[in-house]
Amino acid sequence: MRKVGTIIDNLRKGENAPDRHENPYLKEAIQLADYLFTQNELNEKISTLFKDTSKPLILEIGCYMGKNVLEIASQNKQLNILGIDITYKRVVKAARKLKRLNIDNGKIAICDGRAFLSEIIPDKSLNGVCVFFPDPWPKDRHEKNRLLKKEFIDNLYQKLAPKGFFWFKTDHEQYFEETNKLMLESGFVPDDGLNGEPLPQPRDILGGPYETAFQKLFTGKGVPFYQRVYIKE
Repeated sequence: MRKVGTIIDNLRKGENAPDRHENPYLKEAIQLADYLFTQNELNEKISTLFKDTSKPLILEIGCYMGKNVLEIASQNKQLNILGIDITYKRVVKAARKLKRLNIDNGKIAICDGRAFLSEIIPDKSLNGVCVFFPDPWPKDRHEKNRLLKKEFIDNLYQKLAPKGFFWFKTDHEQYFEETNKLMLESGFVPDDGLNGEPLPQPRDILGGPYETAFQKLFTGKGVPFYQRVYIKE
């Protein structure tokens, strides 16, 4: 399982980065300690990450430059939102925005999504999880790299609180159909509910629609995308 953020860990201990990693994003990360956390730091601080730990916790896996984290946090002061990604540039830019606006209910971490669910967050601790436009890995030989596989989805079910939601968007129809099948097999209920009865939607909790940069690009080009919300009963 991928481990990321170790260079930031070392820098915060006073060590030097390898020559090839000397870049302004890593240096800036040292100054963002209240907003940007590493995978190791999440292991140590997940229970005290936010100022008010009583607020429901929403997770965005693959938060890119933090657009949705910033919007959700600023528009929903009653929630805590954690965005995670695996590249230094993205997480530093995202954390920079939160610091500039002094937002205390939004945090960023450089962390692998699989590791976060399996090793860091306790069961029934998440009230919602968003995964928007993950890499579909469309080639057969790369399919093993997909995020949304059976083990991940089963783990997700355990980490969500009752009535917690999973909000998924993708531009890849096959990925959508395969994920939908796995979600239903794992016990999730789709947004149209059982017997056609409506279920809570993220927009009821978060507002929205929280468009990503990829979504805007696809919409502008007339490319269809697919989304669905699933609820843990």
